[in-house]
Amino acid sequence: MSHPDPPWLAWAPKLDPPTAGGLPYDQAERIAAATWDDDPHLCAELMWTAYAATLDPEPAVASVSTGAQSVVYAGAAGGGEFGRAVARAQWHHDQRGAQSVPVELTNPERPRAGRPPSWHEVGNLP
Repeated sequence: MSHPDPPWLAWAPKLDPPTAGGLPYDQAERIAAATWDDDPHLCAELMWTAYAATLDPEPAVASVSTGAQSVVYAGAAGGGEFGRAVARAQWHHDQRGAQSVPVELTNPERPRAGRPPSWHEVGNLP
């Protein structure tokens, strides 16, 4: 009887096994166990980042020569498999969106009775 593939597998980079040189399967499985249920994009971002860390950076270079001078441009993430892994991790990071953080606007020691302080009270808060 075969077991269905875990859902995170579709978002994972190459895994070893079955692909030699991929992210170790047990490492991907631990990342998924810790993050998949709460935030699949965080899970994928961590897997792709971990995979990129196993690769050697390959510079993405383009050169332009005008005859009088030559200019070489290099991408920040590099090229090849490393650059693709970094780009995929960044894409999943971007999909997570802005994180909201609750902010307490009043002093908990001085209850405001459900109303914000007026401008002349702000400077007098303890």
